[in-house]
Amino acid sequence: MSGSGPRQADPEAVLAALGGYAGAAVRRQLSDGPTNASFHIEHGGRAYVLRIDKPEAERLGLDRAREDHLARAAAAAGLASEILYSDPGQGILLREYLPGRSWTGQDLQDPRNLALLAGRLRQLHALEVEARPFEPAEAARRYAEHLGTLEAQRLFEQLERHAAFMGAPIVLAPCHNDLLAQNILEVEPGESGPGESDLFLIDWEYAAPGDPWFDLAIVISHHDLPEDLAAAFIEAYLDRPPTPAERTRLQQQCRFYQLLLALWKLRVGG
Repeated sequence: MSGSGPRQADPEAVLAALGGYAGAAVRRQLSDGPTNASFHIEHGGRAYVLRIDKPEAERLGLDRAREDHLARAAAAAGLASEILYSDPGQGILLREYLPGRSWTGQDLQDPRNLALLAGRLRQLHALEVEARPFEPAEAARRYAEHLGTLEAQRLFEQLERHAAFMGAPIVLAPCHNDLLAQNILEVEPGESGPGESDLFLIDWEYAAPGDPWFDLAIVISHHDLPEDLAAAFIEAYLDRPPTPAERTRLQQQCRFYQLLLALWKLRVGG
């Protein structure tokens, strides 16, 4: 994102500058995170989500053009909501609002939900999308450099050694890379249109080609899935038991994610 993006989240001003959306009603603020703020918008009988970047999005190196490319491909496949307008340089995104319920960690304790999510991830990872790959070690380097503390440097060195030990992924596939429960949206039947799935992924800001095992590791590691549920999730994704090499890769990516998460929390003050 260029430095000319919005300095603060002013949804009315942003909407006024978008052709055709002047006078849209800002119903409520949906989120106010480190990198952006988002709002529930209504206009012309339709509902939207407007996201406005904060300066932290640029400092963290978020690639909004890549996100736009991946999210549009996911929307075309029925995995994400439709994008109506985006300006990566200005840090503005307007997408369709889907009424539904974001999952919690408890939803991921249900094997049926894990099987449904596994199916959606198989669809995502099978898409053919060309984009710059996700380089989590580089993201970690930026976090550590911005922090400039001994603790951050220690974590980064651990992560760098672990990444070198793992080696490059065998296969690159479109990945979400932020599969927290709150980024999984369950939509009421019929709301998403006839014949479409009731499960959508939201918040695609880290989406990029990467190692599919990293996506799977986030689901398991971030939500502390017990061994039996983790095994059921992986078998549902693969449609078979994992090989020893696949189990090892998953374990390695779980450890890698924990190191990256620790650095991220330091970076954003969490």
